[in-house]
Amino acid sequence: MSVIDPSRHPLLHAVADGAQWLGTDEFPSCREWADEHEAWLRFVRDSGALEHYLPRLRGPKERRDEAFAEIAPAHFFATKCGLSIFEWEPVGAKGKRGEFLMGFDKRSPVFVEVKAPGWEDEIAKSEGQDSCRLQQPKYISGEARATAPWASARHAVVKAYPKMPDDVATLLVINDDLMVSLLDWSTMLNDIALYAPKSPGHTSGYLAENGPFADTRFERLGAVGVFNVRLTSHVEYRFAIFGNPHALRAVMVPREIAAGYERYDGSKGTEPARPTGKRPWFAEFIADPSSRARFGKE
Repeated sequence: MSVIDPSRHPLLHAVADGAQWLGTDEFPSCREWADEHEAWLRFVRDSGALEHYLPRLRGPKERRDEAFAEIAPAHFFATKCGLSIFEWEPVGAKGKRGEFLMGFDKRSPVFVEVKAPGWEDEIAKSEGQDSCRLQQPKYISGEARATAPWASARHAVVKAYPKMPDDVATLLVINDDLMVSLLDWSTMLNDIALYAPKSPGHTSGYLAENGPFADTRFERLGAVGVFNVRLTSHVEYRFAIFGNPHALRAVMVPREIAAGYERYDGSKGTEPARPTGKRPWFAEFIADPSSRARFGKE
Protein backbone atom coordinates (compact mmCIF):
# COMPACT_ATOMS: atom_id res chain seq x y z
CA MET A 1 0.00 0.00 0.00
CA SER A 2 3.07 2.24 -0.28
CA VAL A 3 1.74 4.28 -3.23
CA ILE A 4 -1.46 5.10 -1.32
CA ASP A 5 -0.80 8.35 0.52
CA PRO A 6 -3.42 8.93 3.27
CA SER A 7 -3.24 12.69 2.71
CA ARG A 8 -3.40 12.42 -1.08
CA HIS A 9 -5.74 9.40 -1.31
CA PRO A 10 -7.92 9.52 1.82
CA LEU A 11 -10.82 7.56 0.33
CA LEU A 12 -8.64 4.90 -1.25
CA HIS A 13 -6.70 4.59 2.01
CA ALA A 14 -9.95 4.13 3.94
CA VAL A 15 -11.12 1.48 1.47
CA ALA A 16 -7.79 -0.37 1.60
CA ASP A 17 -7.55 -0.35 5.39
CA GLY A 18 -8.48 -3.89 6.38
CA ALA A 19 -9.65 -4.84 2.88
CA GLN A 20 -9.51 -8.52 1.91
CA TRP A 21 -7.50 -7.74 -1.22
CA LEU A 22 -4.74 -5.86 0.58
CA GLY A 23 -1.37 -7.47 -0.14
CA THR A 24 -2.76 -10.02 -2.62
CA ASP A 25 -1.70 -8.09 -5.73
CA GLU A 26 0.09 -4.92 -6.79
CA PHE A 27 -2.95 -2.64 -6.75
CA PRO A 28 -2.60 0.26 -7.17
CA SER A 29 0.51 -0.19 -9.29
CA CYS A 30 1.70 3.43 -9.16
CA ARG A 31 0.79 6.84 -7.74
CA GLU A 32 -0.92 7.96 -10.97
CA TRP A 33 -3.20 4.93 -10.85
CA ALA A 34 -3.95 5.63 -7.19
CA ASP A 35 -4.80 9.24 -8.11
CA GLU A 36 -7.33 8.07 -10.71
CA HIS A 37 -9.00 5.60 -8.39
CA GLU A 38 -9.22 8.29 -5.72
CA ALA A 39 -11.05 10.48 -8.26
CA TRP A 40 -13.50 7.65 -8.98
CA LEU A 41 -14.15 7.19 -5.28
CA ARG A 42 -14.76 10.93 -4.80
CA PHE A 43 -17.24 10.78 -7.65
CA VAL A 44 -19.31 7.93 -6.19
CA ARG A 45 -19.13 9.49 -2.71
CA ASP A 46 -20.44 12.81 -4.03
CA SER A 47 -23.09 10.93 -6.02
CA GLY A 48 -24.29 9.11 -2.92
CA ALA A 49 -23.30 5.64 -4.10
CA LEU A 50 -20.15 4.90 -2.08
CA GLU A 51 -21.95 2.84 0.58
CA HIS A 52 -23.42 0.68 -2.18
CA TYR A 53 -19.94 -0.15 -3.49
CA LEU A 54 -18.00 -0.42 -0.22
CA PRO A 55 -18.61 -4.14 0.48
CA ARG A 56 -17.18 -5.09 -2.89
CA LEU A 57 -14.41 -2.49 -2.78
CA ARG A 58 -13.20 -4.06 0.48
CA GLY A 59 -13.67 -7.64 -0.64
CA PRO A 60 -11.32 -9.93 -2.60
CA LYS A 61 -9.42 -8.38 -5.50
CA GLU A 62 -11.88 -9.82 -8.04
CA ARG A 63 -14.80 -8.07 -6.33
CA ARG A 64 -12.79 -4.85 -5.98
CA ASP A 65 -12.00 -4.85 -9.70
CA GLU A 66 -15.64 -5.59 -10.52
CA ALA A 67 -16.78 -2.57 -8.51
CA PHE A 68 -14.23 -0.22 -10.07
CA ALA A 69 -15.18 -1.55 -13.51
CA GLU A 70 -18.72 -0.24 -12.87
CA ILE A 71 -17.64 3.04 -11.26
CA ALA A 72 -15.19 4.09 -13.97
CA PRO A 73 -17.75 4.30 -16.84
CA ALA A 74 -20.16 6.30 -14.67
CA HIS A 75 -17.34 8.73 -13.84
CA PHE A 76 -16.48 8.90 -17.55
CA PHE A 77 -20.02 9.71 -18.66
CA ALA A 78 -20.40 12.38 -16.00
CA THR A 79 -16.99 14.08 -16.28
CA LYS A 80 -16.03 13.52 -19.93
CA CYS A 81 -19.44 13.50 -21.63
CA GLY A 82 -21.37 16.00 -19.50
CA LEU A 83 -24.10 13.50 -18.58
CA SER A 84 -25.87 13.24 -15.24
CA ILE A 85 -26.30 10.07 -13.20
CA PHE A 86 -29.96 10.13 -12.22
CA GLU A 87 -30.22 6.87 -10.30
CA TRP A 88 -28.02 4.01 -9.10
CA GLU A 89 -29.26 0.41 -9.34
CA PRO A 90 -32.35 1.16 -11.47
CA VAL A 91 -34.92 -1.58 -11.88
CA GLY A 92 -34.98 -3.14 -15.33
CA ALA A 93 -36.88 -6.07 -16.84
CA LYS A 94 -38.43 -8.58 -14.40
CA GLY A 95 -37.14 -6.64 -11.41
CA LYS A 96 -33.48 -7.10 -12.37
CA ARG A 97 -31.30 -4.10 -11.49
CA GLY A 98 -28.82 -2.37 -13.75
CA GLU A 99 -25.88 -0.15 -12.81
CA PHE A 100 -27.31 3.35 -13.30
CA LEU A 101 -29.61 5.65 -15.25
CA MET A 102 -27.91 8.55 -17.01
CA GLY A 103 -28.59 11.22 -19.59
CA PHE A 104 -29.18 14.90 -20.20
CA ASP A 105 -32.85 14.83 -19.21
CA LYS A 106 -34.50 12.73 -16.50
CA ARG A 107 -37.50 12.30 -18.78
CA SER A 108 -35.43 10.36 -21.31
CA PRO A 109 -32.77 8.42 -19.40
CA VAL A 110 -30.45 5.68 -20.62
CA PHE A 111 -30.47 2.40 -18.66
CA VAL A 112 -26.85 1.21 -18.30
CA GLU A 113 -25.56 -2.25 -17.48
CA VAL A 114 -21.81 -2.90 -17.18
CA LYS A 115 -20.01 -6.17 -17.85
CA ALA A 116 -16.29 -6.65 -17.29
CA PRO A 117 -15.01 -9.82 -19.00
CA GLY A 118 -11.46 -10.67 -17.94
CA TRP A 119 -8.48 -12.57 -19.28
CA GLU A 120 -8.94 -15.35 -16.72
CA ASP A 121 -12.28 -16.25 -18.30
CA GLU A 122 -10.60 -16.37 -21.71
CA ILE A 123 -8.07 -18.87 -20.36
CA ALA A 124 -10.71 -20.94 -18.58
CA LYS A 125 -12.84 -21.18 -21.71
CA SER A 126 -9.91 -22.31 -23.88
CA GLU A 127 -7.91 -24.43 -21.40
CA GLY A 128 -10.30 -25.26 -18.57
CA GLN A 129 -10.69 -24.05 -14.99
CA ASP A 130 -7.71 -26.14 -13.86
CA SER A 131 -5.25 -24.49 -16.26
CA CYS A 132 -1.96 -23.64 -14.53
CA ARG A 133 -1.91 -20.46 -16.60
CA LEU A 134 -4.56 -19.04 -14.28
CA GLN A 135 -1.99 -19.04 -11.46
CA GLN A 136 0.39 -16.84 -13.46
CA PRO A 137 0.40 -13.10 -14.24
CA LYS A 138 -1.77 -11.80 -17.06
CA TYR A 139 1.22 -11.00 -19.30
CA ILE A 140 4.29 -13.19 -19.59
CA SER A 141 7.35 -12.06 -21.52
CA GLY A 142 7.61 -13.77 -24.90
CA GLU A 143 4.25 -15.54 -24.69
CA ALA A 144 2.23 -15.89 -27.89
CA ARG A 145 -1.44 -16.72 -27.50
CA ALA A 146 -4.52 -16.93 -29.68
CA THR A 147 -7.53 -15.04 -28.33
CA ALA A 148 -11.19 -14.80 -29.28
CA PRO A 149 -12.41 -11.51 -27.80
CA TRP A 150 -15.45 -11.58 -30.08
CA ALA A 151 -16.73 -14.49 -27.96
CA SER A 152 -16.32 -12.49 -24.74
CA ALA A 153 -18.30 -9.60 -26.24
CA ARG A 154 -21.11 -11.88 -27.35
CA HIS A 155 -21.19 -13.57 -23.94
CA ALA A 156 -21.47 -10.15 -22.26
CA VAL A 157 -24.51 -9.33 -24.42
CA VAL A 158 -26.19 -12.63 -23.53
CA LYS A 159 -25.54 -12.12 -19.81
CA ALA A 160 -26.76 -8.52 -19.77
CA TYR A 161 -29.83 -8.85 -21.99
CA PRO A 162 -32.33 -10.23 -19.42
CA LYS A 163 -32.06 -6.94 -17.49
CA MET A 164 -32.93 -4.70 -20.43
CA PRO A 165 -36.30 -2.92 -20.24
CA ASP A 166 -38.26 -2.14 -23.39
CA ASP A 167 -39.44 1.39 -22.62
CA VAL A 168 -36.21 3.43 -22.21
CA ALA A 169 -32.90 3.62 -24.06
CA THR A 170 -30.59 0.75 -23.09
CA LEU A 171 -26.80 0.55 -23.20
CA LEU A 172 -24.47 -2.31 -22.30
CA VAL A 173 -20.98 -1.05 -21.44
CA ILE A 174 -18.22 -3.64 -21.81
CA ASN A 175 -15.24 -2.62 -19.69
CA ASP A 176 -12.92 -5.51 -20.41
CA ASP A 177 -9.62 -6.78 -19.07
CA LEU A 178 -9.00 -9.28 -21.87
CA MET A 179 -5.59 -10.38 -23.14
CA VAL A 180 -6.12 -7.94 -25.99
CA SER A 181 -8.70 -5.28 -25.16
CA LEU A 182 -11.65 -4.98 -27.52
CA LEU A 183 -10.58 -1.42 -28.34
CA ASP A 184 -7.18 -2.63 -29.55
CA TRP A 185 -8.79 -4.33 -32.53
CA SER A 186 -9.69 -2.17 -35.52
CA THR A 187 -13.26 -3.30 -36.22
CA MET A 188 -13.59 -6.20 -33.79
CA LEU A 189 -17.12 -5.45 -32.66
CA ASN A 190 -18.34 -3.89 -35.87
CA ASP A 191 -17.86 -6.82 -38.22
CA ILE A 192 -17.33 -9.85 -35.98
CA ALA A 193 -18.64 -9.68 -32.44
CA LEU A 194 -21.93 -7.89 -33.03
CA TYR A 195 -22.89 -7.64 -36.68
CA ALA A 196 -21.47 -10.72 -38.44
CA PRO A 197 -24.18 -13.04 -39.81
CA LYS A 198 -23.96 -16.80 -39.69
CA SER A 199 -22.19 -18.38 -42.64
CA PRO A 200 -23.33 -21.75 -44.03
CA GLY A 201 -20.88 -24.56 -43.47
CA HIS A 202 -19.27 -23.10 -40.34
CA THR A 203 -19.78 -25.12 -37.16
CA SER A 204 -17.36 -23.24 -34.92
CA GLY A 205 -15.95 -19.75 -34.58
CA TYR A 206 -17.75 -16.45 -35.00
CA LEU A 207 -19.43 -17.47 -38.28
CA ALA A 208 -21.17 -20.45 -36.67
CA GLU A 209 -23.95 -18.20 -35.38
CA ASN A 210 -25.44 -14.78 -35.98
CA GLY A 211 -23.88 -11.93 -34.06
CA PRO A 212 -26.35 -10.46 -31.55
CA PHE A 213 -27.03 -7.42 -33.74
CA ALA A 214 -27.46 -9.43 -36.96
CA ASP A 215 -31.14 -10.11 -36.22
CA THR A 216 -33.93 -9.20 -33.76
CA ARG A 217 -32.99 -11.59 -30.90
CA PHE A 218 -31.66 -8.70 -28.79
CA GLU A 219 -34.10 -6.00 -29.84
CA ARG A 220 -34.35 -4.56 -26.29
CA LEU A 221 -30.66 -3.65 -26.34
CA GLY A 222 -30.13 -0.29 -28.00
CA ALA A 223 -26.34 -0.30 -28.18
CA VAL A 224 -23.10 -1.70 -26.84
CA GLY A 225 -20.46 0.71 -25.62
CA VAL A 226 -16.86 -0.51 -25.39
CA PHE A 227 -14.92 1.27 -22.67
CA ASN A 228 -11.32 1.15 -21.52
CA VAL A 229 -9.04 3.19 -19.25
CA ARG A 230 -5.31 2.81 -19.59
CA LEU A 231 -2.28 4.53 -18.16
CA THR A 232 0.66 5.22 -20.46
CA SER A 233 2.23 8.67 -20.22
CA HIS A 234 -1.17 9.84 -18.97
CA VAL A 235 -4.56 8.43 -18.09
CA GLU A 236 -6.50 7.82 -21.29
CA TYR A 237 -10.23 7.10 -21.53
CA ARG A 238 -11.32 5.26 -24.66
CA PHE A 239 -14.90 4.64 -25.73
CA ALA A 240 -16.81 3.59 -28.83
CA ILE A 241 -20.52 2.91 -29.19
CA PHE A 242 -22.10 0.31 -31.47
CA GLY A 243 -25.79 0.73 -32.26
CA ASN A 244 -28.21 -2.14 -32.78
CA PRO A 245 -29.93 -1.69 -36.18
CA HIS A 246 -32.66 -4.12 -35.06
CA ALA A 247 -33.41 -2.40 -31.73
CA LEU A 248 -36.88 -1.30 -30.76
CA ARG A 249 -37.29 2.41 -31.33
CA ALA A 250 -37.89 3.06 -27.62
CA VAL A 251 -34.52 1.58 -26.58
CA MET A 252 -32.27 3.21 -29.18
CA VAL A 253 -29.49 5.27 -27.61
CA PRO A 254 -29.72 8.94 -28.72
CA ARG A 255 -26.83 10.10 -30.89
CA GLU A 256 -26.06 12.95 -28.50
CA ILE A 257 -24.93 10.42 -25.87
CA ALA A 258 -21.09 10.42 -25.93
CA ALA A 259 -21.32 12.41 -29.14
CA GLY A 260 -17.60 13.14 -29.26
CA TYR A 261 -16.67 9.45 -29.46
CA GLU A 262 -16.76 6.94 -32.30
CA ARG A 263 -20.11 5.46 -33.19
CA TYR A 264 -21.02 2.60 -35.53
CA ASP A 265 -24.31 1.12 -36.65
CA GLY A 266 -23.26 -1.95 -38.63
CA SER A 267 -24.72 -0.66 -41.86
CA LYS A 268 -21.48 -0.80 -43.84
CA GLY A 269 -19.02 -3.60 -44.51
CA THR A 270 -15.64 -3.25 -42.85
CA GLU A 271 -12.19 -4.75 -43.03
CA PRO A 272 -11.40 -7.94 -41.07
CA ALA A 273 -10.58 -7.30 -37.43
CA ARG A 274 -6.92 -6.92 -36.52
CA PRO A 275 -4.88 -4.92 -34.00
CA THR A 276 -4.76 -1.20 -34.78
CA GLY A 277 -1.54 0.57 -35.70
CA LYS A 278 1.92 -0.75 -36.51
CA ARG A 279 2.73 -1.59 -32.89
CA PRO A 280 -0.14 -2.31 -30.48
CA TRP A 281 0.12 -0.64 -27.08
CA PHE A 282 0.40 -4.00 -25.31
CA ALA A 283 3.51 -5.08 -27.26
CA GLU A 284 5.89 -3.27 -24.92
CA PHE A 285 4.06 -4.61 -21.89
CA ILE A 286 4.35 -8.21 -23.04
CA ALA A 287 8.01 -7.80 -23.96
CA ASP A 288 8.94 -6.10 -20.69
CA PRO A 289 6.88 -7.00 -17.59
CA SER A 290 8.80 -4.34 -15.62
CA SER A 291 6.72 -1.76 -17.51
CA ARG A 292 3.62 -2.95 -15.60
CA ALA A 293 3.51 0.06 -13.26
CA ARG A 294 3.60 2.56 -16.12
CA PHE A 295 0.64 0.88 -17.75
CA GLY A 296 -1.38 0.66 -14.54
CA LYS A 297 -1.94 -3.06 -14.99
CA GLU A 298 -2.10 -5.65 -12.28
